[in-house]
Amino acid sequence: MKPITFNIYVMSFRRAKCITSHKLFDYCTVVVREEEAEEYRANGINNLLVIPKGAVRNFMTTLYWIIENTPEDVIYVCDDDCNDFVYRQRDTIPITSTETGEADTNVITQEIERVAQMLVDLNLGIASDNASMSIYAYCSEFAFVGMPGHMRWINKACLKAKYDDKDPCASDIDMVMQELCMNRIILQPRYLSVNSVVGTNTTEDRVTQKVFIENMKNKWGKYYGFNYKRNIASIKVQR
Repeated sequence: MKPITFNIYVMSFRRAKCITSHKLFDYCTVVVREEEAEEYRANGINNLLVIPKGAVRNFMTTLYWIIENTPEDVIYVCDDDCNDFVYRQRDTIPITSTETGEADTNVITQEIERVAQMLVDLNLGIASDNASMSIYAYCSEFAFVGMPGHMRWINKACLKAKYDDKDPCASDIDMVMQELCMNRIILQPRYLSVNSVVGTNTTEDRVTQKVFIENMKNKWGKYYGFNYKRNIASIKVQR
């Protein structure tokens, strides 16, 4: 068998001066749009994968562009505003160096690689972190159903989900739902979480979110739910 190739990618947009995630790994490639590449280089970020102008327009088109235009068998893709990684059980413990107190990039990178190897061993298409950092959301080291968060692993050989530009449900949540239909499970390491900067939703964002939620309900029926009082979505697939 040939060796499985792997790389870490940080998906970034309009954060040349405040991107943080790339500092948390031993190695990574930052993915940016062509029109922003020089600004990133001017801020000292040179290991770039540049998306040609006009090739993407939103999160999902960018994610699938990365999947389709990277040479590795397995990739890890995270948001660009991650501050630190934590172990989560009964409490959250930052993954930091005992010597410097800063993020332990070696341990974090090994954890990322560990999950990637498990994804290959299990012949699964997707792994992701849990969207919630809450302690009560931790019920086991791993789960096999769950909402995606700030990072995702893709095993290209086993990925079944497809992107449809005309589908109003196109999202990483819909991607997980497709995998649950065809690969039956995803892999979700609940013991590993990441803190990130969370923006405030505008009124326009909330209107767009409601339209998306209703489209998801229409498409997936009883298997997708949303609690408007708590502003929490849920995947209701039993495994």
